[in-house]
Formats: sequence, C-alpha cells, structure tokens
Amino acid sequence: MLNEIINERGFARVLDVGGRAQYWRLLEPALYSRVHVTVLNLPNEPQTSINAPPSLDIDFQIGNACHMPEIADSSYDLCHSNSVIEHVGSLSNMALFAKETKRVAAAFYHQTPNLWFPIEPHYGVPFFHWLPKPVRATLLARRKIGYGGLAPNFHAALETADHTEIITPALMRQLFPGAELLRERYYLFCKSIAVRGRS
Repeated sequence: MLNEIINERGFARVLDVGGRAQYWRLLEPALYSRVHVTVLNLPNEPQTSINAPPSLDIDFQIGNACHMPEIADSSYDLCHSNSVIEHVGSLSNMALFAKETKRVAAAFYHQTPNLWFPIEPHYGVPFFHWLPKPVRATLLARRKIGYGGLAPNFHAALETADHTEIITPALMRQLFPGAELLRERYYLFCKSIAVRGRS
C-alpha cells in the first residue's frame, strides 16, 4: 500500500501507531527520501531512534491510537500498525482504534496475529491464547510462560492478560468493513492477518 501511495503522490506521510523506529529498516532504502514517518506511542512506551534507518525522516509523538484528538482528520497518507490492535484492551477499544486510525489517514494497513493459529505469538506456547483470560492471568502470575517473563504480581498478570487479546479474521472484517483482508500463512495455517484499505 505504501508503494501505491508513493506512486500516486510522489511522497507519503505515515503514522505508525504503537511502532518502533527500527521496524522501518524493512523499507527499501531507495524510498527513504520519499517517506516521512511519525511513530506514536503511549507515554510509558520507549521513544527512541536507536537502530532507525539513518537517512529516513522520522519523528516521535506521544498519544493513544484509540483517541487522537491532537491529530486532525486525514493528516497522514497512511496509518500503519504491526501487532498492535490485540494490545489495546477491550473490544470497545479495538473499535475505537479502528475508527481513529481510519480518521487520521487517507489509507490504512494493520496487521495482527490470528487467534486460530495454534502457537501464541507473544510467548511461543501452543494454545495458551485459547485459555480463558482468568486462567492466563493465573498462569502468568505463577510461572514463566514460554519466552515471557514471570509477572511480578497477580495485578500485573491481570493487566498483561487484559491487554493481549488476539482476534479472529471475522472480527477484523467487522472492525474494518470494506477493507481487503490479507492472510500470512505458515504451512497450512494462517499465522497472521492484515487489513488494508482507503478511509
């Protein structure tokens, strides 16, 4: 989608919600001069240009992708996120995320893990994400799960469980009606899903 925008406009202003500067090393170096990236994160998230592409025009902003009153409608050409929507909390917050990220940009591209893939992507443990939230919180408070750390207390475990809610392709379609749904496959399984479209 980014290439399409650059071909149409010659330049692209990108809002990366919940992202990291080093992610943009995936961008072809030939496009660095034709892209400006703003990385938006919550106040408690690290904002750093460490490992950012050295010649990419990139800046950082503090904000909440579920509510961005500081950003005017259609301020960006593309709103992008990589594995973020599953961390915004409730289903209501996911709907707000979808609404806001469509409002602030002319186009959007959002990727997220697929609930039906058997390996939980944040811990590398089979079926962990299929357990009820209270069970996940209890396990996170009692033992180290996969490559995730042991929660320091039960409250922290609850917060982690509350803010990791992997979703289905069907829900992604509901959140972004009319968008194109893309599937990333790992052998026979759909590992992750993405939506792309125009706002």
